[in-house]
Amino acid sequence: MSNEYQFKPHEQPIMVGSPANPDHPARRKVFYLLIGIFVGLTASFQNGLLVANLTQIQGQLGLTPAEGGWISVSYNMTNACITVLLYKIRQQFGMSLFSKITLSFLLAATSLQWLISSHLLDTPNISIEPYYLEIVARGLSGMVASGMTVLGLFYCLQGMPTVKRTSGLILGFGLVQFGIPLSRVISPYLAIDGQLENLFLFQFGLALICFGLINILELPPGNTEKVFEKLDFVSFGFFASGLAALAVVLVQGRILWWTTPWLVYPLMIAIVGISIALWIETHRKNPMLQVRWMRSRNIIAFMVTGAVMRILLSEQNVGAAGLLANLGYGNDQLVTFYAVIIAASALALIISIFSTNAMDLRRPVIFAVALIALGSWMDVGVSINSAPYMFYLSQFLIAFAAVYFMGPLVFEGFLRAIGSGPAYIISFSVIFGISQTVGGLAGAAAIQAFTTIRTQMHYADMVSSLNLGDPAFSAQVAGTRNVLSNQTTDAAQANIGAMSQVLQGIQRQATVAAYSDLFFLMACLATAVTIILLLNYLYNRYHKRNPLAKELAVIAKMRETK
Repeated sequence: MSNEYQFKPHEQPIMVGSPANPDHPARRKVFYLLIGIFVGLTASFQNGLLVANLTQIQGQLGLTPAEGGWISVSYNMTNACITVLLYKIRQQFGMSLFSKITLSFLLAATSLQWLISSHLLDTPNISIEPYYLEIVARGLSGMVASGMTVLGLFYCLQGMPTVKRTSGLILGFGLVQFGIPLSRVISPYLAIDGQLENLFLFQFGLALICFGLINILELPPGNTEKVFEKLDFVSFGFFASGLAALAVVLVQGRILWWTTPWLVYPLMIAIVGISIALWIETHRKNPMLQVRWMRSRNIIAFMVTGAVMRILLSEQNVGAAGLLANLGYGNDQLVTFYAVIIAASALALIISIFSTNAMDLRRPVIFAVALIALGSWMDVGVSINSAPYMFYLSQFLIAFAAVYFMGPLVFEGFLRAIGSGPAYIISFSVIFGISQTVGGLAGAAAIQAFTTIRTQMHYADMVSSLNLGDPAFSAQVAGTRNVLSNQTTDAAQANIGAMSQVLQGIQRQATVAAYSDLFFLMACLATAVTIILLLNYLYNRYHKRNPLAKELAVIAKMRETK
């Protein structure tokens, strides 16, 4: 599109830092939409491929679980805190430079990842440690994921008719949910025998295609203004260090356990860093973050709802997936399982795009939480003989909910921000990003802690109740001993080995029982959240009150002035 084109009043950018919204021909809209979908999926792969293959990455680099944890920390710390900086970059330098910066980091991250997986660094002449490069690559990926999500969102918005712009918003944020299940499906076919080079070469290829597509069809230009102030970097430094330290606590606490003494230091850094940043922002003349608005009852409720939803959805990514992993199922045996999740996500995204109503945004969220509750109740009572197909229906419901709630929740937050003024958009972006990232990490950490404690308790109960004189138990030990006797002539060694295997079986049963407890807890929590949200919804309906009435009135007035 020529830069000489004069935008009509209704085509002007919504805010500084966003592209204009010209009346594109139908064909160009289709291309914008397709590019937006491709870019959004590429953004989702940044985290999806890490989650799906972290165990293999650790094995390839010879890392301990704690060292592998630092890889996750690197991604999440940059992903959680970079939003505020990216927003200001768009405002001051425009979408064109923002796109180029994002694509440069994407190419750097994916090429580094491929270089590490290709073993080209495994030579005596190269002194670079692949592990540290992996941490750098994952840090870049965290930043890239935020930037690419924004690019995908803007392309989706350009591809939608003016009356359906909200559908582009829902599509852009919904695509992020596809990263983990898609990565789980494709990883077994690309990473054959644990070789990750083809997998990350595929990711590098996606980056090159994105680079080409975005340069072939650029986003329309927007307005820019000088927005960076010296105090921005001071505030951002404290804020970023606090979030990074919080990511360390949530990831490494889950791996090393919460009583590890040194974890108190990043916890203190997190509290102090975030507190100082918020104090600075509260007392600034031109703050990046509207702290007083963020502390309002409605925004706190929005943030808590988003975080709780992310914690509940950990039932799938950490709960069901963790149980199946403990039962011995690998990625190659779970392709159909994750294909079901992808199908549910796609169905939810399509329904959400065509059914979301700005006048009734709470009802889809309530429905989504109710689906999570139903799916969790269906998973209660799992056994050691549970197989992936037994989870298809329950995880279909939860995967549907994971995408279905996203559009209305994002839409509500966006309306609240734009109704208060364009300056509040950045605060909404930060709140939403933190609630999702930190909520996901907190959910995974809580689930890991709960299942570990419950496994130990079940194991202690099972072992203490063992009756060595029970004929069934004696027969089980004898059968195992007879099998081992064929492998060794040492009777004492065979006895020890038989008892060890029997105890391992008890450990597995205790683990399954712990996951059943987890599903029960998640079901109870989701049911309680459903009831609370439903009562609030019915209260507003009874009093004929729309919680977003004020914001909708402001936006309607803004449209009239245009």
